[in-house]
Amino acid sequence: MRPGSAFGQEEIALLAALSGPLAERLRRFARPSGSGGAARAPAPGLLLFDEHGEATSINEEARGHLALLPQGPSVPSALGLRLPIWVVGAAMQARAIEQGRDRGSARVRIRTVDGQWLTCHASCLSGPGGRPGPVALVIEPTARVEVAFIVAQAYGLTPRELEIAHLVARGLPTAEIAAALFLSPHTVRGYLKAVFGKAGVSSRGELVARLFAERH
Repeated sequence: MRPGSAFGQEEIALLAALSGPLAERLRRFARPSGSGGAARAPAPGLLLFDEHGEATSINEEARGHLALLPQGPSVPSALGLRLPIWVVGAAMQARAIEQGRDRGSARVRIRTVDGQWLTCHASCLSGPGGRPGPVALVIEPTARVEVAFIVAQAYGLTPRELEIAHLVARGLPTAEIAAALFLSPHTVRGYLKAVFGKAGVSSRGELVARLFAERH
């Protein structure tokens, strides 16, 4: 938010040394808590930010979603509530992309206090005469397939193991999974054993429930 000196070599080395333990801790936070979570209306929330990055409008659905976010760094707004820094950051990134100072998409996923996942994605609108308009930021429940991918990463599944888990969820037996992936049945059974161990389950039904069916 404010100009500062660049990271020094000692600071870079410190962060590099901490990256492994921090990644493992974050994966544990992303794993299902077992509480199931409370039901929530799926309606998306909307916030508008002006050219200066100030929030100018919000709907009630967005207020409801924001109320479920965990405590953390936030900034005051004219809307009467503090906005989490990752929400404001997504809006700022959308403006940077529109101005050619960044690439990709302004998108972030956040886990709520009740164990659910929300996705925030922002984009710049156009005003009259092609002039820059506000930034629209949408907050909505994360799609189930995205949640499954997050949970799979939280358990440390490799891309191949996740691929096999998807085929298991479709009900394919070992022989058909092997044929679809051009692997031997013995190799597939080895992957399944590894997946079961990482996810802490002992059957295909438990695996499907853990990765795809439970409310995370």
